[in-house]
Amino acid sequence: MKKRLFLWVGLSLITSLSLAGCQQKTLNSNTIPSNSTTSNSSSIEKEPMIIPENKATDSEYAFEFDSVTFSPSPTPSSGTNYYTPEEFAFTYKEVRDGEIYFDPATTGSQRILVIPVKFQDDATISSCRNYVGGCDKALTDIEKAFFGDPSYTGWESVSSYYYKSSYGKLKLQGRVTDWFMVDKTSRQVNGLSTQIYDDQSYYVLREAAKWYEQNYGDLEYYDQNNDGYVDAIWLVYDHPYSTLGNNIWWAYTFWDYQNTASGLKPYTYAWASVDFLYEGLYQQNGVAVADAHTFIHETGHVLGLDDYYNYDENSTYGAAGKIDMMDYNIGDHNAYSKMLLGWTMPKVVTGDTTITIAPFESSGDCILVRGDSTWNQTAMDEYLLIEFSTPTGLNYLDSLQPYTGGVQHFTESGIKIYHVDARLGVFDYWGNLAYYTDSLEGSPSIVHSNTTQSRSDDEFLIHLLEATGINSFQYGRAATNETLFQKGDTFTPSQFANFFANGTRFNDGTEIGYSITIDEITTNSATITFKKV
Repeated sequence: MKKRLFLWVGLSLITSLSLAGCQQKTLNSNTIPSNSTTSNSSSIEKEPMIIPENKATDSEYAFEFDSVTFSPSPTPSSGTNYYTPEEFAFTYKEVRDGEIYFDPATTGSQRILVIPVKFQDDATISSCRNYVGGCDKALTDIEKAFFGDPSYTGWESVSSYYYKSSYGKLKLQGRVTDWFMVDKTSRQVNGLSTQIYDDQSYYVLREAAKWYEQNYGDLEYYDQNNDGYVDAIWLVYDHPYSTLGNNIWWAYTFWDYQNTASGLKPYTYAWASVDFLYEGLYQQNGVAVADAHTFIHETGHVLGLDDYYNYDENSTYGAAGKIDMMDYNIGDHNAYSKMLLGWTMPKVVTGDTTITIAPFESSGDCILVRGDSTWNQTAMDEYLLIEFSTPTGLNYLDSLQPYTGGVQHFTESGIKIYHVDARLGVFDYWGNLAYYTDSLEGSPSIVHSNTTQSRSDDEFLIHLLEATGINSFQYGRAATNETLFQKGDTFTPSQFANFFANGTRFNDGTEIGYSITIDEITTNSATITFKKV
């Protein structure tokens, strides 16, 4: 499905709207465990919500955090010519706070509020009508998709995915309400003037928040940091989505910059059709079950992550290779994303060394290479980033079958080498880059993206290098098993100069400075040697 970018102006900034890239896939019904348990969640509960500490919600479908265990990395955190920092000099959240984003916490227990939305429409417009069980089943499926045990979904729920992806560092908990009925038709909402609202969905957001406060009375429960804003609200609307750019019927994350309401304010919110629940075409006993891929992707935006696909419709260049949750909604998050969110710390190369790492999906092991040793001690810098990819855990299901268009997770294990350019910069009044910075002074933001319209040539935010030495992503191709580096493969700056705007140098002009050789790959580990060149 075509992905589109919409732009709004808010707070004298040009803000790009983050959109989901939804794709379809099919799996046999026997892939999904059968469960006959049903529930009616349509009644409004006005009592304050108490969520068990070990569960995502108090629902009978709830994912239990205690059911998952993690194995620490077997490799030392430091050794000859490499080390792992105890903490970053400053965090991505601090950068986002300076940009006036009020992102929820990315570690600890974080609550999110999910409000399903209906409109004053003729019943024939409803998405729910297309599914066995109608809107009652859809409501239950929303609950399962966000907070349920994976056995109830086609893959993972939002909560189970982020608990596993964060290595247990993030517990997403919350509630799914009854259906909120907007006092307008979908056509009327879509027709609200953008001169009044930065986005027409603002109206729904504000009305839904007021409705929740009136009927449930504990909106402050979702302002955990007590900053006067609801940390995160999800709106799942009962209306077909569209790929057209002249309406709001898509999946995206946005921020209510115009909020002038008194009292507790909604701010960060995600918006997606109930139809995305069934994009995966997963079934149990011939009945569609919830697929959370799109909701997981958008929740990544809620936490602060950018899209890694290319918004430019005149370019086919997809530098991340499509196999990533923030690209084509596939598999686990990459090491750069997890560094931003505070879920992993890299092993930093300082000279000739050999390092053994465990599979990234289960360990969080990754290696950072900055040739001149002037790394600024944050995720917001330019460097090479290395991880050991395996078709296991959160990657497993997406390795079984391709998405529409043939995009499929790697089916083999191997080494991923990324060129990351997440340098910070300060922009002038007109949105032009004034200067790069390694500090928070001036409220900087990450300069680069993976959209060709917003960068200099080849200065991508995150670019997956291809072991073949052929830069095929510029032609719109997706990563394959051949993209991964295997035993005996070597990266040298001269061999891979065509992947860098400055040949053997980083975008900032400094030498890459290292060769990288894959010595050994086993089921449980990969050994890699680094030498100065």
